[in-house]
This record gives sequence, C-alpha cells and structure tokens, in this order.
Amino acid sequence: MKIAALSDLHGYLPEVVEPCDLLLICGDITPLRIQRNIPQSEKWLKTEFAEWVNNLPCKSVVMVGGNHDFALFNMYHDMFKQSSILSKPTDGKLIILDNEEIGYYFEDSEYTIWGTPYCKQFGNWAYMYEPETLKEAYATMPENCDIVLTHDAPKMLGLGEIHSGAWAGTDAGNPWLADEILRKHPKYVFCGHIHSGNHELQEITGIHLANVSLVGEDYNIHYEPLYLNI
Repeated sequence: MKIAALSDLHGYLPEVVEPCDLLLICGDITPLRIQRNIPQSEKWLKTEFAEWVNNLPCKSVVMVGGNHDFALFNMYHDMFKQSSILSKPTDGKLIILDNEEIGYYFEDSEYTIWGTPYCKQFGNWAYMYEPETLKEAYATMPENCDIVLTHDAPKMLGLGEIHSGAWAGTDAGNPWLADEILRKHPKYVFCGHIHSGNHELQEITGIHLANVSLVGEDYNIHYEPLYLNI
C-alpha cells in the first residue's frame, strides 16, 4: 500500500503529486486567519478543504485535529457535526480519528490505524491537556498497530526539536506520548506540531517515525509530503 503523510497545512492546500492509496494528515489544517472563528472554519472545511480532499489522487484520507483546529475540537466525538462538515461533503472519503482506531482494508490486508489530536500544554490552544489526561488518552493506542497519527511530536529522535525562531534549541517533544509509543510498538508513527522537527524517516526498535509538517517555524511551506510504500 502506498501512503502519503503530511501535517500542519495551516490553510495551505498543496498539490499531492504522487497517486497513493491512503493519505494521512496529522492536524493543524485550518487557516490561521480564521482558526478561532468556528463558523468560518466550518464553512472552509466543508467547501474549500472538502473540494481539495475530493480531488486528491487517493482513495481515502485519515486525519487527526491539531491545536490550531478549534472547529475540529468543537466537534470532538460529535457524530452529527463530523458527518455534516467532514464526511458528507467528501462522500465518506475523509475520516477523522479522536483517540480511536479504525481497521483500514487494502486488497487482502487489514491495517490498524490509531490517531490522537491531544497535545501537552503550551499556551491557550485546542486539544491541550495535563499529563494525566494525556496518559489516559494515549493508553487507548492498541498494541502493535500498523499506523499511529499524532499531532504532537513525541520526545524522541529529534521529532520535537525546534531549530529556528525564538525557541531554537528546545526539545518540545511530548514525553508521555513517546513512552506510550515505546510500550505499544506501532510499525509507523507520523506527527507534526513542531514545524522544524526532524523530518527524516527514522527507525527505533522496529518503529518507523517521521515529522511530516509542511510549514516551517515561519508558517511558510518548507517541506514536501512524505510518500512511502508500507
């Protein structure tokens, strides 16, 4: 199965040049100018964003929200809103995961995909919680799943290291997320949030990880989607 993984669009709707079977988005989708305006964000999600999803060269899109996605946070586990704003405008092509898993079928194989939008606290943003809530949410990650999508970057392998701007030199990774990943041992982990974190696909004890943010710390596009056969 060929996948594409990306994160931190912040309103950019980039061209995905390589056809794939599954596209994965790790949050922070909403344009900065409307991120706290929920009605405007909902309108954008079911029009411009849905049109982009519908035209992507893939069969399905699975995503999690991010700390800038207040509209997604507002519909957390609200099946009616998720259906009317995300599912129906994309004819079911788009699936959002809120600390939950799905079985994704491709040819004769089933892939388990689990996703979380939850982040450690850093300012007044969506999906940010104290450690106990994070650990409870991350505990729902199944053991040995195929793909994990997180918005926050786990504190491991430089995925959460900031390399430019006022916080350059800081490792802002999430230690509780890293602990759960090492306990549950998924095959692939994709994240974003820390824009300048290590974007190289890395491996530790059989776990493959990459930060797939598209924008840098200046909120301009600096990176390409990650394309991978799994």
